[in-house]
Amino acid sequence: MNINPKKALFIGLTTIDIQYFVEHYPQANTKIKTDAPLIAVGGPAANAAITYSVLGGQADFLSCIGINSFTQVVRNDFAKYNVRVIDPYEAETTDPIVSAVITTLANSERTIITHHPLELKANDQAPQIDLLDYAFIFIDGFYPELSLQLLPEAKMKHIPVIFDGGSWKKHLPQLLGFVDIAICSGNFHPPQCNTDDDTISYLKSLGINEVAISKGEGCIVCEHSSIAVEPVDAIDSLGAGDVLHGAFCFYMAAADNFIDALSKASKVASFSVQYRGTHAWIKHYNKIKNRESK
Repeated sequence: MNINPKKALFIGLTTIDIQYFVEHYPQANTKIKTDAPLIAVGGPAANAAITYSVLGGQADFLSCIGINSFTQVVRNDFAKYNVRVIDPYEAETTDPIVSAVITTLANSERTIITHHPLELKANDQAPQIDLLDYAFIFIDGFYPELSLQLLPEAKMKHIPVIFDGGSWKKHLPQLLGFVDIAICSGNFHPPQCNTDDDTISYLKSLGINEVAISKGEGCIVCEHSSIAVEPVDAIDSLGAGDVLHGAFCFYMAAADNFIDALSKASKVASFSVQYRGTHAWIKHYNKIKNRESK
């Protein structure tokens, strides 16, 4: 079977983001009236899959969603962006994973209140997936039970695995041995790692080929270099790291050049923070691309 060079499998978390925008972060015991919130699907791998798809890739997304009051909202959002959902919980009642987000317009910072995803049962099985359909697998570290059922086969079949390191999780040592590329946030601190160099050295010692650490609007740190991030007037930084990951996947799949893919992806992430909400940038980006293609 021939692998579609643009088809990818994303594995990870799905949330419902309820996002309010305020001029300044509220003080305790105050009430703020603002515009109605944005309600949209979120999560690291979810937003990465959406980004990958809207840039021109074909994204399948393995996640646990189930049946709850937000199921239709979630599925509608994924369908809107042509992401195919693979849900082992699709016939079961679940509690949605809700993130309450306060975004401060004065500085584009966001505060997130959320909770842990459901704990999978010991006998939960990932759906039957033919990994040879995919050019690579992307994981965000959530639902390790599902990832660990697929990653050994991916390694045996030489299918690259890209990892989003948002924050350290105690189960990650089980996953990292299967990872080929890791792109982490500045908040990703493995045990005994106090600096970016410590983190890069630790991940490289596990056999990970390429490592980068995103420092937000500052730069992206790599092993022997750094990539400047294009300065913009940011409005909303929610999901910018997810956009970076999804765009990196797209450009890496297209050209297989780590630094070049990161550089191009950082431009997409910078573009995204100029609009409210994790997905609002997409229609503006598509308009520009459509004009350029004419």
